[in-house]
Amino acid sequence: MEEYLEYLRNVKRRSEGTIKQYRSILKGFSEYPLVERGFQEYLRAISSNSPRTQQMKLTVVKGYLNWLYERGKITGKRFWMEAEPPKEKALPHYLTMEELKRFFSVIDDPYFKALFRLMVNTGMRISEVMKLRTSDIAFIEESARIRIKGKGSKERVVQVKRGIVEEAIKAGVLKKRVSIRTIQRRMKIYLEKAGIKRRLTPHSLRHTFAIILMESGVPLNRIQAILGHESISTTSIYLRVLAEGESLPEII
Repeated sequence: MEEYLEYLRNVKRRSEGTIKQYRSILKGFSEYPLVERGFQEYLRAISSNSPRTQQMKLTVVKGYLNWLYERGKITGKRFWMEAEPPKEKALPHYLTMEELKRFFSVIDDPYFKALFRLMVNTGMRISEVMKLRTSDIAFIEESARIRIKGKGSKERVVQVKRGIVEEAIKAGVLKKRVSIRTIQRRMKIYLEKAGIKRRLTPHSLRHTFAIILMESGVPLNRIQAILGHESISTTSIYLRVLAEGESLPEII
């Protein structure tokens, strides 16, 4: 297992956060025999997890088993190939424009106000904000170009208004690193103050950003590039969100 993780780290260039997550999943899988019966037992064991968690665990385990097979560590039938997780049906949670204004109106801490404003104006994940450095930013007149280091060491560039980034720098967002848990707790507090009772997280700001872009007419492939999605099918879930609120015309 450790050899596989080293392969992911050095060859596939996976981040330390990803390696930590994979190690945890594979440690759980290692408690089962490395045969078809053991694999089926593992599937039953994780069936109580959410569809998203099952999908993540199955992706990790199948990748590991394929790696073992390609190196002759496992022979015979590839019994894991046909296993598929349940489809994730939940739509992304996001804030409406009215909720967004209420949310920001109650934030009394300059650090968190600048942090959340940066996230909702760029679509950045918390992990991406935490890795951001001043050297990743270039100011061009009234704009700021941000080089974002995303998942799998992939980079993308977004351009926003200069004031958004200057506010983040002034508030210490690029220097003061707080835990993801602290950011989640603060967002929950501000949502409650704003009277927003739906289940939302900092990642909901990324969804909000995507929905607003789509409502503004930005093409799906551009949104894919801006968010750093590897597949456009990931981005297309926002089409389902918009379709839910679509008012259909009377045809006849």
